[in-house]
Amino acid sequence: MARLLLTMGDPAGVGPEIAVKALCGKACGADIVVVGDLEVMRRAAEVCGVSPKFNAAASTMLSRPVVERKPNGSLPVINIIDLREPDAPQFPHGVSDASCGRAAYSYIVKAIELCMSGGFSGVVTGPISKESLKLAGIDYPGHTEIFADKTGTDDYSMVFLLDGVAVAHVTTHVSLRNAIEMVTTDRVLRQIRLLRRSLSGLGISKPKMAVSGLNPHAGENGLFGDEEIREIVPAIKRAREEGIEVAGPLPPDTVFNRAFKGEFNGVVSMLHDHGFVALKSRDFERGVNITVGLPIIRTSVGHGTAFDIAWKGRASCESLLSAIRAAESMSRAKR
Repeated sequence: MARLLLTMGDPAGVGPEIAVKALCGKACGADIVVVGDLEVMRRAAEVCGVSPKFNAAASTMLSRPVVERKPNGSLPVINIIDLREPDAPQFPHGVSDASCGRAAYSYIVKAIELCMSGGFSGVVTGPISKESLKLAGIDYPGHTEIFADKTGTDDYSMVFLLDGVAVAHVTTHVSLRNAIEMVTTDRVLRQIRLLRRSLSGLGISKPKMAVSGLNPHAGENGLFGDEEIREIVPAIKRAREEGIEVAGPLPPDTVFNRAFKGEFNGVVSMLHDHGFVALKSRDFERGVNITVGLPIIRTSVGHGTAFDIAWKGRASCESLLSAIRAAESMSRAKR
């Protein structure tokens, strides 16, 4: 059975709520230990109307989560590594805040350290606020870069998983003008290789992959742009020479539909919004982020801190449950 760490996420966001809901609601097959603050989790449980027991410790010597039988049903026990952030009693709700950024960062770093030491199968991360990190003077754009830095990883990427289809992006958080210039043969080939690795990590031994075009109609043989001819096609040819089964370049407005119908296990998308618009329009709640290339397993919810509904008990834990299941699948495949 997988043993996973779950970071609480930004205390001002929905992370604590969805953690409580996930661990108190639908059964998870893994042993899960939360990395966060006990008092915040207790308040989140009150907001969500649940009453778990918390098994708090400052170390990793925690027993497996158990269920204590009660006459009126079962009461879950949530294991938590309590980092006891000094600002925890004053954490605000629903806003970006420096103290919350520092706390969220500390949860991530501790989880990475514990997982790298070998005691856990992987890390599932709750949502954080990039603005809160910046306010705290923490110079990382997000989770992916923190994990890469703290694990000493140079070759890594983010993959989004939904309904059995994994999507890797050649470019993400840059301007559209810069993104077009970044579509190069080397970058496309790198994403093809990383996507194949991620699909293998999910237990798919012979994945079928597609590469999306950059331009409308994938360039229409140079009629609408020549990036496909100059940069994307050479990457696909080199991937095929390496034995990777990959089709393309295919029009970005149709390739995702074909994938969800079962034709492909994964798609390499050129632009952030090509992939994410298709995925999040299909299902905003259940998508999962996976960081590929790390020495440890890392999955995450596919949404942000949702400050607008935070601490109202309304947040759905479906994406978190999907992230936990993905980490379990990757752990089984790794074993």
